[in-house]
Amino acid sequence: MKRKKYEQRRQHFVPACYLKAWLDPSAPKTNKNTPYVWLFDKKGKKPKAKAPEKIFRESDMYTLTTPDGGHDLQLEHGLGTVESNFTKVRTSKFNFKRPLTEEDWLWTCLFAATTHNRTVAHRDHFLSQMEKIKEMFEKAAGPDWETKTVEAELPPHVDRSKVYIPQPGDFDKLKELATSTLLNSAANVILPALLGMHKTVLCVTDRLGFLTTDAPSTWHDPTAYRRHPFERAVGLSNPSIEITLPISPTQCLLFTHYPIGPLYAEVGSDWVDALNHRHAAHAPTTIVARSKDTRALWFQSVEPPADSWDVLHPDPDERRSWTSPDCPPGLLDAIHRSELDRQS
Repeated sequence: MKRKKYEQRRQHFVPACYLKAWLDPSAPKTNKNTPYVWLFDKKGKKPKAKAPEKIFRESDMYTLTTPDGGHDLQLEHGLGTVESNFTKVRTSKFNFKRPLTEEDWLWTCLFAATTHNRTVAHRDHFLSQMEKIKEMFEKAAGPDWETKTVEAELPPHVDRSKVYIPQPGDFDKLKELATSTLLNSAANVILPALLGMHKTVLCVTDRLGFLTTDAPSTWHDPTAYRRHPFERAVGLSNPSIEITLPISPTQCLLFTHYPIGPLYAEVGSDWVDALNHRHAAHAPTTIVARSKDTRALWFQSVEPPADSWDVLHPDPDERRSWTSPDCPPGLLDAIHRSELDRQS
């Protein structure tokens, strides 16, 4: 039976079908009991039991507006297809530690790519960046810039073909633009990268298992702490990037640019603790677990390692000095000017 339109417009940014792997197995099995997962804040506090269908959703998050003002659900339907196919792969292949076909990996990687880009946190970050660009452009070209032809001035070292220059209409319907832009990026940029990376499924028998969050896909570079703060952005081309996506409490999918082990690698509770700490730290607001029980070390703050850039450069003024030989000429001055503008 097809869902009613108003139900299709209450859209999950973390799929309910994905979260069902974290249903509490100890919950009472009665006709009146709705299966639930456990939610915590980033500090591992305020536990709440809620059904996956009732969390991480927003009205019309993926609904587009048609020219006549109607509602276009093509993005919601497309994401539903990705979720359905991933769930089939998880049920028939991952759960039994079987090898995957090329088609299986296509749906798995597309799920991982869209999961990374479809969250509220990712959308809001994109919108905030676009708003900053809009403010900067209006400050440089004037509030009526859309009625004029403006040729942006760029430093000589900047490749114009690689720079985004706003055009009239770019900031119209910004929320819809963000949704479609991020999903296009997931399919056209992230998906090909994931397909080309090494994949390892970390498998555990730990009683508590892996957590997931309101942003399940985590991009992390374990070497970033050694670099200057301006150089810590994590991108797909980073040789050391580790992309993790918990599949269930007993399995976590790991993407790397170098081989880690066999497709299914049995690991101990130390891996559970390390990855749960990482995922909790990267979570925007909410942690998901299959049990009300947790371990305190998942939520602990840690001091920077002895070989970190911050420990080796304790002088706050050094943060204003770019230490990399790759720093483009003039970029540091531009950053300083931006900081002064923000302070004023």
